[in-house]
Amino acid sequence: MFKRWLTVHEVARITGTTVRALHHYDRIGLLKPAAVGENGYRLYDRDNLERLQIILFLKEADVSLQEIASLLERPETERRQALDEHRERLTERKRKLERAIDAFDRYLAAGTIFGPESPELSGLPLREQYDREAEAVYGRTKAYAEYKRRTEERERLPDADRAFSETERRMNRIFVELALCMEDQSAESPGVQARIADWHETLKPHVDAEPELLLHIAENYRNDRRFRAYFDAFGGTNGEFSLFLHEAINVYCRSLTSGPE
Repeated sequence: MFKRWLTVHEVARITGTTVRALHHYDRIGLLKPAAVGENGYRLYDRDNLERLQIILFLKEADVSLQEIASLLERPETERRQALDEHRERLTERKRKLERAIDAFDRYLAAGTIFGPESPELSGLPLREQYDREAEAVYGRTKAYAEYKRRTEERERLPDADRAFSETERRMNRIFVELALCMEDQSAESPGVQARIADWHETLKPHVDAEPELLLHIAENYRNDRRFRAYFDAFGGTNGEFSLFLHEAINVYCRSLTSGPE
């Protein structure tokens, strides 16, 4: 015999949802039962069941209950357009999640977020945070004013981003070479000092790289835990490479100030 009505418990069992959820959908007007029995029990028909299955599908696709209620009242063409827009939002979230997983994998491998390829953060990017930190700490110095002037000049040039990327690649290449030198050469060795000179030349377009500033940079390399974590990605452990760089830069700066013998 054909059964016209389904009880709330039967609907819950059929769809895998809960009685509590069905009561909630009724209260907010999202899924009103087709009828109410003399005993006050909610009764559902197959149209209710179809509507509930659409609700559950959209909810699984991360559409809010409020949005679902609005969607189900729209004409089919408007509903399709809204769902297409929701799909785009889901796609973008998927891309962000994939980037987050990739960044997390790199963090697990490196043990730090302060590596050569820093992950995206929920706030400002690390690079921008570093810029703001530098402005807060050094903003009143002549060296920082000169750095800002040169930076603004370069940003107005064509292919500024490409030039910055090339500088970054060159720096990383120098650090890789210095990390290899650290294995069998001292900070004073000609090979190490030649690479520190390359590092100095790479800095010159960006800052007024006088010995005093170079020594300050070396101190940051040694004392800032973020720099130590960053340089651990190139070689050594527990800040060993940062200490090596600090020593090598100090040797280089002494040679600049003492002049040729």
